[in-house]
Amino acid sequence: YQQLPNNSSWRFVDKAQVFTNPDNPFADVIRENIQIANIQSHVSNGDFVAAKIGDVDGTATPNNLVASDDRTAGTLLFDIQDRAVTAGETFTVNFKAADKAAGYQFTMNTTNLEVVDILPGEKMTTENFAVFADAITTSADDTNGEFAVTFRATAEGQLSEMLAVSSRITRALAFDGASKLNVAFRFNNGGNSTIAGQAFELYQNAPNPWVNKTQIGFYLPEASEAVLTVFDASGRILATQKGDFAKGYNAFTLDRKMVGVSSQLYYKVETATASAVKTMQQVTK
Repeated sequence: YQQLPNNSSWRFVDKAQVFTNPDNPFADVIRENIQIANIQSHVSNGDFVAAKIGDVDGTATPNNLVASDDRTAGTLLFDIQDRAVTAGETFTVNFKAADKAAGYQFTMNTTNLEVVDILPGEKMTTENFAVFADAITTSADDTNGEFAVTFRATAEGQLSEMLAVSSRITRALAFDGASKLNVAFRFNNGGNSTIAGQAFELYQNAPNPWVNKTQIGFYLPEASEAVLTVFDASGRILATQKGDFAKGYNAFTLDRKMVGVSSQLYYKVETATASAVKTMQQVTK
């Protein structure tokens, strides 16, 4: 099927529902909504169980970045004034999209920078942003693509080396109304400008911890060959995979049968020009 007939991609079932015949849950009316009357306080028991329709082999990972089509038609640039930064300095950085987009989202890595304040732009609020220890995520649509962030530097450096586009939390992606776009920063310094797109990144496997299968995502700035190596705490190599991948988001799938049983594993993805290592946890019971 190209589409799921008479169904949706996900179904959500009231977690509290008890089925009269667990072997045939369709004999009952499946409760897909919860009604709560006279709400006077926080609701703590409104839970659902999500089921991925069409997941015939049990490999769907809802918190993963996998997409069926990652081709992009161009790049949405955010202009930033580059500058030198001193340790302890508090300053404001203005971000301005070079072109209007129907919507965008991305993660911004903030190396040696603490977020002091978020200054949302037109048709935006602080809810369009989330602040992490070393990153900011943002997602917006129908805006002019302008906002500002006030930072405090914890070390000296050049701004263009302290801010970077990433997909490690929220995937970097924009839309012009007809097609997908990449996201990049354009740092301007006098009459010179430098475009910094998303660099090679290795993401945390998902799910983690995992039982039978997990996916290891990574981003390639250009199409290239990539090699996955999985090893245990002693450095013993347990599995390797190799493949030719396109520019953008890609993923290796790791099966329990490939690595055996080991509670803590390490994985490395490398190309001809970059590499990174992360740890993952396997459920052994």
